[in-house]
Amino acid sequence: MHNTIIAQRYAKAVFELALEMNLLEEIKADMELISSICADNKDFIRMLNSPVIRTDKKIKILKSVFEKEISDISMRYLVIITNKMREKYIRDIADEFLSVYKKFKNIFTVHFASAREITDEIRKKVIKLLEDQTKGNIELIEEVKEDLIGGFVMNYDDYKYDASIAYQLKKLKHTAAEINLYVRGI
Repeated sequence: MHNTIIAQRYAKAVFELALEMNLLEEIKADMELISSICADNKDFIRMLNSPVIRTDKKIKILKSVFEKEISDISMRYLVIITNKMREKYIRDIADEFLSVYKKFKNIFTVHFASAREITDEIRKKVIKLLEDQTKGNIELIEEVKEDLIGGFVMNYDDYKYDASIAYQLKKLKHTAAEINLYVRGI
């Protein structure tokens, strides 16, 4: 089975459990913590992926890392995943849970890259414009990329809007390359 399919199935199961038990926000916070720990610690991921480390040892490590930090439901879920030999998907499951949560809450994550830091006024205008367009809540992730020269690039879902000067120059260069100076115009 493909990794994303496994992650989607396990994430959906824990999401439905969280909804049923009215613990959605608590489980979401747990999944954010699990995802961040997995993202920040490559040795932890290597341990989860290791076929040499026994399941009971992995469960002890998971408990020592997470037991005091996450809810009992989330901890039990990690133990179940590990007992089913799916521990290498823990980060994918947590990330997929967060995606399902955002879809459920109608939250759109927008990546906004600009040549320099934007002002609060522009930030509010961008968020307002996107909220009107998507009819949802906007989570704006800003990034400064000086190689854009000026303007901005915005990505959300499958949409990309590139209004950077670097892109305009690239388009101009491509268009200029198509002009044939040897053909006499009438």
